[in-house]
Amino acid sequence: MKNKIIISVLTVILVCMSVIFGYKIYQKEKEYKNNIQKRNEERDILNQIIDNYNEYVVTKSDVNLYYLNNDNNNYEKIGQVSKDITLHLEFLDSLSLDNKYFKLKDSDYYVSYQDVSRGEQEDTPNTNYKHYVPFDTDIVTNNPTNFYKDGKIVYSINNSFTLPIIINDTSYYYVEFNNELLAIKKDDVSKTVENKKNIEIATGIGVLNYHFFYQYQWEGCNETICLDVNRFEEQLKYLKDNNFYTASMEDMSLWMDKKIRLPKKTAVITVDDGALGTDTHLPRLLEKYDLHGTLFLITAWWGKEKYVSPNLEIQSHGNNIHNYLGEALYKTKAELLDDFSKSINALDGEKTAFCYPFYSHNETVRSAVRESGFKIAFAGGNVKATQNNDRYQINRYVIFDTTSLEQFKLMVN
Repeated sequence: MKNKIIISVLTVILVCMSVIFGYKIYQKEKEYKNNIQKRNEERDILNQIIDNYNEYVVTKSDVNLYYLNNDNNNYEKIGQVSKDITLHLEFLDSLSLDNKYFKLKDSDYYVSYQDVSRGEQEDTPNTNYKHYVPFDTDIVTNNPTNFYKDGKIVYSINNSFTLPIIINDTSYYYVEFNNELLAIKKDDVSKTVENKKNIEIATGIGVLNYHFFYQYQWEGCNETICLDVNRFEEQLKYLKDNNFYTASMEDMSLWMDKKIRLPKKTAVITVDDGALGTDTHLPRLLEKYDLHGTLFLITAWWGKEKYVSPNLEIQSHGNNIHNYLGEALYKTKAELLDDFSKSINALDGEKTAFCYPFYSHNETVRSAVRESGFKIAFAGGNVKATQNNDRYQINRYVIFDTTSLEQFKLMVN
């Protein structure tokens, strides 16, 4: 009997030990499987992070915008980014599971790796606005604040902001946010507050008018509006060394409308026609000094592809009304509209600015320019352009081969 009891106890012990051992094996197998599953899940997440990260990404839908709460180290929702918005991300040289939220460049905001896909940089952004002088009034936005671009909401953020006005348009204030120019509806502003910037602004701008450039006398440029490239370079160097902003035609259109303020040291470089040296010396020297210029091209005579440069924009000098002095004055409005239409088509629809051939214009010519959709037009005058000018008769200084550097300085200062 005693032996039976011992055997029974031993059997129970063995069974218990087997159960315990089996359970431990089960636990280890379960833990192993869980670890495998966790590693697989982490691998899948990391692969998705790697697949979705790029310098530029695009939102897949209307997605949440987050900020990092340093008090609890949690990413908390602060607003929303609309669908199909291209975002510029902070550079990451390596990716890990810690990068489940991508930081927007030059901001304190984040998006989830799941909410974006790889994208590409859109057209090179226009950063001219960074040279504008903000108005002496700031805006205080409603909460939430909606930021627009091209009439579409980009960000909706649960916060109120006090922001300088960069462009004061009819229905919108344009401000800098996340290192880009965005719009806020005037109806979404709770109030404005005075904030003097104490920066000198342009009240008159020297618009410079060049024509032809030569390097050697044998090039055959004998007119008074032919300029030695060394003289031209001397003038460009003066503008660069003295920190002048060389404005674009869109800048000038906004300035004429008093929608922006430009710095006191602003000049405008314009070149008429497209002839001798314009396709060689002009782009090279503008790029050398990183200055902006505008070519008013006779489109029936030369193709715009001859003048490709990131520092040169091409606007209209008419299509084929530059054959003799005052030719435009003898054209009917219908003939002028047809000529301007051909010029605009040759420039792929560009029609920000127009320049009158030989500075010749009358009400018929100006009316045709307006009806063609040009925002501004330039003539001669040899005085500074001001906001009191008729926007279709903006003054320019003609640069001659006799124009000295001292005279040039008076034109731009």
